[in-house]
Amino acid sequence: MRTLTTGRTGLLVVGALAVALWSTHRADGQPSEAEWWKGAIEAPGQVLDIAVKLVPEAGGTGGHGTIDIPVQGARGLALTAIEITADALRFTLPPPPGAPPARAAVFELKRSADGKTATGDMKQSGLTMPVHLERTTEAGAQAVGPARPQTPKPPFPYAVREVTYENPMDNTKLAGALTIPEGAGPHPAVILISGSGTQDRDETIFGHKPFLVWADHLTRHGIAVLRVDDRGVGGSSGSVSDSTSKDFANDVIAGLKFLQKQPEIDRGRIGLVGHSEGGLIAPLVASRVKDVACIVLLAGPGLPGAKLLNLQLEAILRAAGVKDADVERQSAAQRHLLELVVGDADQADVRAATETLVRIQLEMNGMSAPAAETLKAQIDAAVAQVQAPWMVWFLKHDPRPVLEKVSCPVLALIGSLDLQVPPAANLPELEAALKKAGNGAATVKELPKLNHLFQEATTGQVAEYATIEQTLAETALNEVTTWLRTQFKLTP
Repeated sequence: MRTLTTGRTGLLVVGALAVALWSTHRADGQPSEAEWWKGAIEAPGQVLDIAVKLVPEAGGTGGHGTIDIPVQGARGLALTAIEITADALRFTLPPPPGAPPARAAVFELKRSADGKTATGDMKQSGLTMPVHLERTTEAGAQAVGPARPQTPKPPFPYAVREVTYENPMDNTKLAGALTIPEGAGPHPAVILISGSGTQDRDETIFGHKPFLVWADHLTRHGIAVLRVDDRGVGGSSGSVSDSTSKDFANDVIAGLKFLQKQPEIDRGRIGLVGHSEGGLIAPLVASRVKDVACIVLLAGPGLPGAKLLNLQLEAILRAAGVKDADVERQSAAQRHLLELVVGDADQADVRAATETLVRIQLEMNGMSAPAAETLKAQIDAAVAQVQAPWMVWFLKHDPRPVLEKVSCPVLALIGSLDLQVPPAANLPELEAALKKAGNGAATVKELPKLNHLFQEATTGQVAEYATIEQTLAETALNEVTTWLRTQFKLTP
């Protein structure tokens, strides 16, 4: 689920994905020896492990190189403005295409006397973050990154098939993977529906691959699983930024029709499992298509988007230890901005309200007098975010009337430490809407000590997502699997 923030996020903004393909040689014609470094960026609320490869040029201080940020799924990002000397390292990670120059990440480090370590800073969007590196081997650099022990590894005791199909509503091509259990079919199946943002078929986040874990677990328990790249990601065409949840619902319907044509799949036993925004999309589909056998809502919202984002902001700030007065100040500014967007206010009013919010957030992060370029870049980015088609639709959408039209069995789960879809505010709304629908096959439940990703957590803060090795708690995996097997009438 997206958060509307314009201050510190604790996440490094990665640059262009192009990797330099040219090589550097010494004066004798032999390739220059690469320097491999590993270390970390101390971002606000989070430590980001990184690996850097630098190849010095012959007879000079320049060169070429790349950086890996494994927790963000970033590998081989090309660096520019490289300077390699006996006592210093300097390089820049360019901003993403179309982003303002202030989003570039500029690294400046001093090398130790023996050349084996380097310490300094990374500057980005007006923020300065400590960085430390140490020399390593190529193997050592490749090993950088958090352990993810639950990520499934082949060989698998089931079939994995690459698939493509089309959403005929707008000719969007969708690509994904279908995992099919062993044994004679036809098998029951589910479609996994990802959360907001541009997600790949595994819903990769901070090095975790939760949808791959879900697919592996469910398929090993007799349920086929279709997981799909979002629009504009991997093998899928289209664009997330130009689409809304209604478009994504049509993508799911196209996936449902695709599954119904597969001989290994029982067309009468196809369900939907949606996480976060996916838990909003699943009811949209189930309220329109009677062929949906059941739906699982994992941290699905029960409140309108504008209300949810404000609750989310307050929960995240309070968990981070922000004073109540500062929480209310920022929350009031965001609430006013979102009300203007929902009410289709004039552009000038929206920009003025955005500037107020940006200034408050920058001030709370120690930047009471930001440079004009930094301030404008932050405001421009925030205005673009809040007025994007997806955001406008999400802010205005109330999931409750949709849930009141869902008649198939529903399992709705939210972790007790979820700060993005707070359970105390959302679970009662989900339960009331399903009760109003007369849905006697609905289960609404809070899972203790789990966060928004359904990891076992301590605080639920976003910064924990990357530091927790666990991708999915066994309690969540078993809760969903047992419920689905019951709905699909699979024998114990």
